[in-house]
Amino acid sequence: MRMGRPAKRRRDAKQQTQTQTAKPKFASPTLVVGQISPDVVSSILGPALTDLAVQSVEDYADAVLNYEHANQFAAAGKGEEEVVEVEMDLDGNIQQQQVEDAPMPPSSQRLFSSQLDIENLTELLTSTSQHFSTSTNSWKVHANAAKFERLLDEKYGRFRPFIESHPNVEIFIKNVQRKYAMGAFSPFRKSGPPVGKTTSIMLLFMMHRNGVRMDALLLAATFFLVGLQPWALVGLVIIGKWEMDRRKRKRIGGMSKKIATVEAYYASALGDDDNLSEEEEIKAKYALLDTPVGTKFNPADLSLRDEEYDVIVLGSGPDTLYVGALLARAGKKLVVLSPSDDVSGCVTMGDKNSSVLGKNIPFDVHGMNVTQLSRQQELLAPALCTSTDTQGGIRFSRIGSNLDGYAHSILSVPGLGTDNTSAECIPVVLNATGSLASLAEYCSTCLGDGFPGVDLDGKDNGNSNSLSYLKACNQINAGSADYYLSKLYSAKESNSYQEASIRTASTFLNKCLPLNTHVRSLMAAIGMMNENLCPDKTSMAAHVTNICAMTSEEGLSYPVGGPRAICHALTSVIEQCGGRVVAGVSLQELLFEKLDEKKETKKAEGEGSDPLKGPKPKCKGIRLQNGMEIKVSKDGGSVISMLGFIPTFLNLLPAETRTAHGVPPGLPAISERRPLMKIMLGLKGSKADLNLTGADWYRLPNASLPYDEMDQATGQIRFGTIGVDAGGDDQTTEGEVTEETETTSMGRRGKQSKTATPAIGKKITRRCKFQTGESWMKVSFPSAKDPSWHDRYGSISTCVVTVEACDDFVRAFDTKPQIYSILKGAGNSTSGEMARLMDRVMKDLVQTFPQLEDNIICSQIYGPARSGLTHCPARFAIKGNRPETSYPGLFVGGADLTVGDSFSASIVGGWMAANAVMGYSMIDHVYLKKNLTSDLEQFMEEPSLTTERDGVVVEDVAVPFKELKVDEENSTKAAESSKEE
Repeated sequence: MRMGRPAKRRRDAKQQTQTQTAKPKFASPTLVVGQISPDVVSSILGPALTDLAVQSVEDYADAVLNYEHANQFAAAGKGEEEVVEVEMDLDGNIQQQQVEDAPMPPSSQRLFSSQLDIENLTELLTSTSQHFSTSTNSWKVHANAAKFERLLDEKYGRFRPFIESHPNVEIFIKNVQRKYAMGAFSPFRKSGPPVGKTTSIMLLFMMHRNGVRMDALLLAATFFLVGLQPWALVGLVIIGKWEMDRRKRKRIGGMSKKIATVEAYYASALGDDDNLSEEEEIKAKYALLDTPVGTKFNPADLSLRDEEYDVIVLGSGPDTLYVGALLARAGKKLVVLSPSDDVSGCVTMGDKNSSVLGKNIPFDVHGMNVTQLSRQQELLAPALCTSTDTQGGIRFSRIGSNLDGYAHSILSVPGLGTDNTSAECIPVVLNATGSLASLAEYCSTCLGDGFPGVDLDGKDNGNSNSLSYLKACNQINAGSADYYLSKLYSAKESNSYQEASIRTASTFLNKCLPLNTHVRSLMAAIGMMNENLCPDKTSMAAHVTNICAMTSEEGLSYPVGGPRAICHALTSVIEQCGGRVVAGVSLQELLFEKLDEKKETKKAEGEGSDPLKGPKPKCKGIRLQNGMEIKVSKDGGSVISMLGFIPTFLNLLPAETRTAHGVPPGLPAISERRPLMKIMLGLKGSKADLNLTGADWYRLPNASLPYDEMDQATGQIRFGTIGVDAGGDDQTTEGEVTEETETTSMGRRGKQSKTATPAIGKKITRRCKFQTGESWMKVSFPSAKDPSWHDRYGSISTCVVTVEACDDFVRAFDTKPQIYSILKGAGNSTSGEMARLMDRVMKDLVQTFPQLEDNIICSQIYGPARSGLTHCPARFAIKGNRPETSYPGLFVGGADLTVGDSFSASIVGGWMAANAVMGYSMIDHVYLKKNLTSDLEQFMEEPSLTTERDGVVVEDVAVPFKELKVDEENSTKAAESSKEE
């Protein structure tokens, strides 16, 4: 020990002291304080159980002694009076019962009843104590074994015998569990994504630009950005594929699991008589085509009012009935209400003219030309399918013949193909033979364009600008399906078609065809034939769609039997599925539910001073002019208007509802097309007698030849204006500009001139009048397109001339939207304006088709008739031009959703409205290709396509017709005559 320092104290000294003097907190009363025995059985449990056993034996011995004493006392007391118990019942009778006081023996069912039981307990406790007190702890081995058995039962259950017989399986499972616990089976990579974030974004962007599907793009994003394992990607694909297959099999909108087929519409006319001859059957089918489509409205029939419908369809024509047939087959209870007396859209002449013709002949005033027939038949098949034919017996015939290349349109464009400035032109015939190549060759031969050369590999090596332009239009039009499909799920489809839809056609024409004005004028004519609209006002979307339709190799087709044949077939489907088709209904206004006052207050608080935003009332039905109200069911009922946007939201929408809740977004920016006048002519003579053509003839001043000029100062070409500006709207004189017009005015067929005095702002009005030889006109011969016409009506033909309504019949209003009002008395056929219009049109018609002179039996004017929206860029740019409107339960369909007023466009618009009502989602349309028509094909019964006549299998055709033998000499003369005209 060193001097001056205390001795070091060990750390464990205090601990040892405390350990020696400390007393346990809990000590057994049988043990010495401070000493705890590990043998719990011998030290605690054994004495306690032994004391209990001894006490139990002593109690049993006392009970046995008491029992013996009681027996002895009972034996000594025999001979004494017995104890009698007396009872009295309710009647007063006394009953006696002897009571035996016999002792009860003690129970021997005891755990411990003798000294032997105590000795057995002591021996058991001793063996137990020795078992748990051995130094080897063998009891733990037994306990672990029992625990292991219990865990095996809990873990494997019924598979335990298999695991015990295959120990390698258990080893594999344990290894998998160990790796899973260590994170070896995580769906994410340990080292993170395989490539950097910047590189991943670049790769995904390149994939998107190259048109990779969205589902593949999402999987690539999970691999590159999230770092998902490859096996996890495979599992994700499998799960996604399974879920998609399940969704494809799912029925949407209450559709039945099995949809039964229906009978053909002519089955009831033929009856059950199988002995009908072929001629009798043909006459019965022809007779059906003379009857109007639909049931005439009877105001006294209250069943129409008393029933509730799932869907109410407003409109007329094949598109309206097509929507009804699709929804009726999907299980919807519906009614079709048509303002027309004939739901097919056909018009018949008055009694006076009908008596002259001899028959009630229908006139196809709307034109049933079908473009791209293969696509249209895919859409029509689920609605038309019957038990004997997938197309319901409806057949289509190609317009034209093989001699003229199936010519379907003849275009007369002022100045085209000539060197003068007059209205003379060389007509252009569009046919289906050769399509793009034949048209490009015509431009090269007759219009001075480059030659469309082709090398040995089939690649273009020529310098044809027209062919390049046509191919570019087809590439742009390839995105049209996605664009129109996006209107069903409120998604903006950004592609070349969408970008072209908001631009004018003149921009593309001037940029792509800057050198040849004739080719530029021809392309403008093909791109907008059905409306008198100049390219500088025409949307490029409508332009490219029309070009692709007119230059398709399928050409144009026409339904055999006309519109009534296909409309009778659709009506029959609706009625057999429980629906109704009512014609001649005068519509007044739509019906709407009242909003809850709480919702109105919440809307006013949330939207501030703008009353047009917020919740809108649900459409619940339609009110007729006679006051009758037809309503839809409260749960999911819908009203579909096929009348167009302008009639729906300006005529049928109540004024108070429109003021309080507004119209669909963008509707004020669109414009209505000028109404049309239809001149119906009954002709004496057949197609062969009059040399009539099935091709429609157009005069297109809106595509008249432009005249370019070169700026002497800059040397640049100043493009001339294509077409003559349509009159009738408010126009400004050259050099005068108002706030409502642009700073550029268009000359008649000259150059664009900028205004010099924009502050004058004087507006003048130019009246629109039909000018012979100048105004827009369309001439069609429906009877020449129908191969069954001659068998049905003999030597009688029909002609329909379409012109724009003059200012004598309609008035343009500079409102938002821009609309036309039909003047009172405009449809009076006896008015002087009607007679003057008829004279001008007849003069123009005879000059164009001289063979019609002296062969016109009767004539009648139908109109003015509204024809939808104009094809300006605003029509495609607004957000509200979609089937589902801002009002719940109100849907819009028809050609206003797509392009043009043609049959094909209206059918596509009706298909969009039907899918919107059924509620298909974006995933259904885009990824699963699931829609209403595909589901009907999936769940509909297969038709039986075997129809026998005299033991021979024949087609079940709705309108039989004979193949006409074409006289090559007469056909050649007719073709040459058409070219000369």
